[in-house]
Amino acid sequence: MKLSYFIQGAIPDTDNSDLYIEISTQGLSYIILDRGICIALVIYHFEAGTSDDTAAGYIHQVIKDQPILLQKFKSIHIIYSYVPAVLVPQAFINNMDNNAILELVYGDDSERVTRTDFLYRYAIQNVYGVPSVVEMVMTRYFGVAEFTHIFSLLPDVVKEHGNFLYCIFSAGNLKALLIKEGKIQVIQNFKYTTPEDVAYQLLNLCHRFEVSANEVVIRLSGMIDINSALYNELYKYFLLLEFEKLPGQFEYPQEIKQYPDHYFSHLFSIAACV
Repeated sequence: MKLSYFIQGAIPDTDNSDLYIEISTQGLSYIILDRGICIALVIYHFEAGTSDDTAAGYIHQVIKDQPILLQKFKSIHIIYSYVPAVLVPQAFINNMDNNAILELVYGDDSERVTRTDFLYRYAIQNVYGVPSVVEMVMTRYFGVAEFTHIFSLLPDVVKEHGNFLYCIFSAGNLKALLIKEGKIQVIQNFKYTTPEDVAYQLLNLCHRFEVSANEVVIRLSGMIDINSALYNELYKYFLLLEFEKLPGQFEYPQEIKQYPDHYFSHLFSIAACV
């Protein structure tokens, strides 16, 4: 486990603060907002191939190293970003077994806890899985928290009407949301090894849902740079590339402003949708 970013000063009191923790196979991050002011941003990255048991151990270690996480907060939000997730229109749910839905797409996994979120605005159920050992640790430390999945929040990140591909990049991993004329088409998680892999996946999404690559806005967030091979590859095929800005409703410490906005913008955009 690597501590990649640590922006946090002395924080004596968190009674009026909101804590947001995101956890996935790639790592764990948290931000603390005190009445709209960011007072902490911390990001840990896990090594590739980290097992769920090892990840659970890492969570214990983070709690030990960052005792502030166990202080009293006004609210605590746990955002899972694990891959098993299926968006199902409410009209098709009926009495379907949620475990069966995940098993149909991702196979049987007895070490998985199944959760659901209802996206009221879209009348969609997000059925998703969380490693049992991770769920056990997170509920042990944060039993009073609100739990959700990143796919349940991403649709509200894009506020404008039109065609958008909202992308979050991490090491070898891409989360992509396609909005067509203001409506959700798909949210998917992709693994990639080369920039060509990413271009192919995004072009394929556009083709499948009949969205022009020349007209869709590709909104970039996470670990991607304008001078990278990845950006240059996307620039070959998409005309409308833009880096996401930090949400304007929050205030940020100077240390965050030393980095490009899009490195952390998705964390705050998601927090704004909770």
